[in-house]
Amino acid sequence: MAAALHQRWEERDFPSDALPDLQATVSLLDIVYQASLLCEESEPVQCRIIVSSADDFASEVADGGSRLQVLRFSERCELTPHQIRKLASAAGYYRALLAVELNAAGDAFIWGMINTGTEWVNRIETSFPGETMLPSKLVVHCVGPGHLIVASGYARILETSGGRLLTEGFDPFRSQWLSQRFGGVRGDILQSMRGRETDERDDGELSGTKICETFVRDAAQSVVRRTLRLVRTRGHGGMLVYVPETIARSSVLERWLRLRVHFKEDDSTLRFRRLIVRLLSRAREVGTRMGLRSVTYDDYHKMQDSELLRIEEALIEFGHFLADLMSVDGTMVLDQSFRLIGFGGEILGDSHVDIIHRALNVEATASIAERADSSGTRHRSAYRFVSGWPDSIAVVVSQDGDVRFVAQHEGRVTYWPYLP
Repeated sequence: MAAALHQRWEERDFPSDALPDLQATVSLLDIVYQASLLCEESEPVQCRIIVSSADDFASEVADGGSRLQVLRFSERCELTPHQIRKLASAAGYYRALLAVELNAAGDAFIWGMINTGTEWVNRIETSFPGETMLPSKLVVHCVGPGHLIVASGYARILETSGGRLLTEGFDPFRSQWLSQRFGGVRGDILQSMRGRETDERDDGELSGTKICETFVRDAAQSVVRRTLRLVRTRGHGGMLVYVPETIARSSVLERWLRLRVHFKEDDSTLRFRRLIVRLLSRAREVGTRMGLRSVTYDDYHKMQDSELLRIEEALIEFGHFLADLMSVDGTMVLDQSFRLIGFGGEILGDSHVDIIHRALNVEATASIAERADSSGTRHRSAYRFVSGWPDSIAVVVSQDGDVRFVAQHEGRVTYWPYLP
């Protein structure tokens, strides 16, 4: 793991002086890995560790009102698995880091805590390239037993889970095929936005500001990314299935899915879509005041607006809600207009799949055949469903954190290993 980290650190041209030498890196990762196997009050250890000196945060120390709250210990303590276990609950994974410094001999000591707040989560999930609070120092996430993520500041470099490096995979969210599957929904949302623009012109409030189509995609995907990250972190696994609206509103669904809970169809089940529309509408209003002709997702992240903040908080909460539904045994089901159908679904049907294909690139222009029975029960259920309903999409999260997108591609059941 340390060797792979050093290689990728150099390939991505991160600051060479921010990475300890190979032996010190081995020692650091070993300590954090051992800590990940411990529990405190029956809870697995979760924390983030940044390798940096207090001098790197001199301005934050001098200004207690800065965005980062840097707290120095009066006496530093040796970095050991049990010290991490004791301090991890105070330096909550989502809000703070333990600050670690290495001496000339390579020994590691904890010198303080850095409170970042939860904003960093959205930066990682959305690959948002805007202003960052953390320097490009080595950061190690202890997510769960044997599950580590290593980053430079906010930039993820590699991950290990279940005793293996997660090096093979892609980000299907960046693919054309996935974007095309939801093109109709984005078109409907943008059409409703154009309807609002027409109403504004009729009222005499002219606005030439448009919403970029990629904004709709990025805003919706950010919620799903957050949900998948939460499910992976919990270590339970789960499955999400998107079905065409025609299936969701017919009795056909009952022949393929036995849902533990099937929601009544009303406006509450469209909360995801309603929040996205509110976000777009408010971003366009703010963009108009800023003089923007077109509002992108990056533009939105630069906007300072209390209403946008409230909507973003609602979307974050909704991502947690979806993760809760996915944690129930079975599958959570949404239609492709983002309507909640139900959860705890058992996949039925007699569709049998012998061979599936693993994509070798994000667009699956190349793939290799594999036996379907080489996967677990949850994956085989996803293969059966997608085989029976070619327009559906399944996302399967294993207990060890492995994530696969499953869809029919050029007439074949294909899966994409997800590596965010």
